[in-house]
Amino acid sequence: MRKYPRPVNSGELIYSDGLVRSVAAAGVELTVIAHDNDEKPVGSLGKHSIYRDEQEIEWRLGSPNLCGRMQSLLSKYPADAYRLKSDGPEEALRDAMLNEAWDAVIIDHAAIGWAADVIASCSSKLGTKPLLVYISHNHEAKIRPEIARNSTEGFPKAAALRWDAQKYAKLENNLMEVCDLVSAITETEVQAYQENFPDQSYLCLSPGYDGPRFPDREITEATPRRAVMSGSFEWIAKQYNLELFLDRTAQAFADAKIELQIVGKAPDDFRESISQRFPSVSMVGRVPEMSPYLTDARVGLVIEEHGGGFKLKQLEYIFHGLPLVGLDKAIDGLPLSSPEQLILAQDFDGLVKEVADCIDDLPRLNQIRRDAYRICEASFNWADRGRDLVARLETMTDNVALAY
Repeated sequence: MRKYPRPVNSGELIYSDGLVRSVAAAGVELTVIAHDNDEKPVGSLGKHSIYRDEQEIEWRLGSPNLCGRMQSLLSKYPADAYRLKSDGPEEALRDAMLNEAWDAVIIDHAAIGWAADVIASCSSKLGTKPLLVYISHNHEAKIRPEIARNSTEGFPKAAALRWDAQKYAKLENNLMEVCDLVSAITETEVQAYQENFPDQSYLCLSPGYDGPRFPDREITEATPRRAVMSGSFEWIAKQYNLELFLDRTAQAFADAKIELQIVGKAPDDFRESISQRFPSVSMVGRVPEMSPYLTDARVGLVIEEHGGGFKLKQLEYIFHGLPLVGLDKAIDGLPLSSPEQLILAQDFDGLVKEVADCIDDLPRLNQIRRDAYRICEASFNWADRGRDLVARLETMTDNVALAY
């Protein structure tokens, strides 16, 4: 895993933490190797901290002080992977492989793809190999090159992005070749993987939801005429998507007297840049609790033109009683239909028009949020995801003990 996921502050960490908790609850012995985080370190032994949580999950944590990205340019690994193998996790994984017995090793995210090389080296020495599972968060071999091609960065940053994307694609493709099982977050991504790796074994593990729920929330005249978008804007792809969206829609929202509010963690310089370029947009930044913002708006937006996968904010919106409006290419993995349980548009102009058309139609907004909640209420349970993964592994090996 990339890093200790608690407290969770991004969609990626929500997914990793939910899956770890649900797998442990399914009754297996679970050890997780990751970096500590720099927000709430849980260990006290420097870069080889060991911590056992309330579920008896053992965490072996490296230092949160990662090396710089520039050092990765001459490496075969993309920047994320190169940085994440340093200061503890690589050594901890090698030690675990050589000195302990594991039924399966789970590689959570393509950025941990470096682990496959360590496992292969250790398995060669020992003459035995554990089951290898790749938990995909996105189809990186497809998404990274797409983002690099559409980047507006100048040289040399654009060249670095393309080079890094090529390395990401190669790293993920290697995982597809050496792993015994691959999970994806949506059936769409399973199908995309199958195009190039038809003989691989797949398991679709859509996210669960265990956050606040507001089944009886009502949208009224007192609710601000506001569209809100939540998310984490630390990844360059997320920043690019947001800038592209605001370039094309910020003025249109302002002209329609609809407040546009962006809430989520972002670098200070990026947040300040957005606020200066788009003064009509409320760029809130990171907040301790999303609920007050989601329950004080009339619609929630999903707008990513580039990048795939399941957007966890979809579930946040639905379970906060917030009607979802999004681009059709950005919405995936929900058992909902447009325009009955959510509202979809083909492009940004269409999205602005849909929001403007529905923002004052309170009966319609309340019907959408009630129907979406009812349909999704029983469909996104983390416990089911952990049981599904463990059940699949049990068909492949006995007495599952996992290194995650």
